[in-house]
Amino acid sequence: MPKFENSQYAKLWKSNEGRLILQTILANPDLIKANHTFWASKFRIDPQITPTDAQGRATFISEMREQTQGNLMDMRAPLSHNTQIERGGIKYYTGTIPSFSAKQYRETATERDYKEKLFDQFGDAALIASYATDVLQYFLDSGNQTLSRMSAELLSTGKITVDWGDGIKGNVLKADIPTDNFLKGGTSAWTVTDFLLLDRLRELVQKLNDKLGWENAAWQLEITRDKFNNTFMKNTQVINWVKLQYALDNNMYGTSDVPSGIVTFDRTLAAIAKYDGMPIISIIDEKQNDVNLGTVHGWTAKNAVLRPVGYAGYIRRSEIIERDVYTKYGNSTISKVFASALQGLGLIINTTLNNGELKEWQSEFIMNAIPSLDEFLYHFIIDTTDGTASGGDI
Repeated sequence: MPKFENSQYAKLWKSNEGRLILQTILANPDLIKANHTFWASKFRIDPQITPTDAQGRATFISEMREQTQGNLMDMRAPLSHNTQIERGGIKYYTGTIPSFSAKQYRETATERDYKEKLFDQFGDAALIASYATDVLQYFLDSGNQTLSRMSAELLSTGKITVDWGDGIKGNVLKADIPTDNFLKGGTSAWTVTDFLLLDRLRELVQKLNDKLGWENAAWQLEITRDKFNNTFMKNTQVINWVKLQYALDNNMYGTSDVPSGIVTFDRTLAAIAKYDGMPIISIIDEKQNDVNLGTVHGWTAKNAVLRPVGYAGYIRRSEIIERDVYTKYGNSTISKVFASALQGLGLIINTTLNNGELKEWQSEFIMNAIPSLDEFLYHFIIDTTDGTASGGDI
């Protein structure tokens, strides 16, 4: 009969094989699901690992050169000197990569004894599946939620403030978005139903392309589902445009006979895509769970974001010093198993140690990562509730 100490579950805390077993579990989609991955749709993982200094700080630099557009050429006399081209300046900001940890898993000697009895009855598979669901899935969900929370806040406000969890609180990052990139909704708040919302967005896109010297560049408007439902879906210009597209698609003469029920979410998105000069609409769906605040959202609901199509930046990462420090200088009576997780952004540490007269088994998850805006010069944040004065013209 197989012995518990030789089981796959027990080996999770044994350095020789534990790392491989952990990584095999993490790579199994039947055991581990990809939840709360909003961040991955907006940011790529930086292929470079940010170096860490002697104090454990890892500082990155995000920099861009302002693009200059071409002008009409100068008429000149033969052999005359040319005027020097004016190159755009380099803009940059710096940020420090914070360290995060999920809630720790602890297994006491009595709980381990119970697991051994379960192993005798049901075998290894049940214990592995339970650990994958209760511990590893919890870890990865926590990591994904943290990255998604920060990504949504950074996109919609240009900054990240840690005001969740039980750990350290404070401002951790502010992207150098130009002041002129914070726009007002227009001549009216977007919730005003007779506001010419489609025309406003087309005007913004055209002005941006003219200002930046881009011809027919692809832009996207990022907006929450609720804000889309309460603005676009209730806007008279949008509704009339959706009905017109429906009439054209169904060979109808005019829109008088088009029922109002056809103005659905999907039809509205499809119709807006046919409106000349409009940005692509990207619907923001994200939410997280905080131990103190309950269900939270990183995105500031009143804001929409207009930016070029594509990723907004990188997930910056640094080495997790626990692996090297514990490996070199760890207590010889304590054993640890290390396994990379979350595409290399985090580290799982399984520890066997003494707790008084009995042993204890622990699992923890650490992540050193933060999103950075790397298109910050062309990132425009629109307050859809502000329709005052100039309308935020650029």
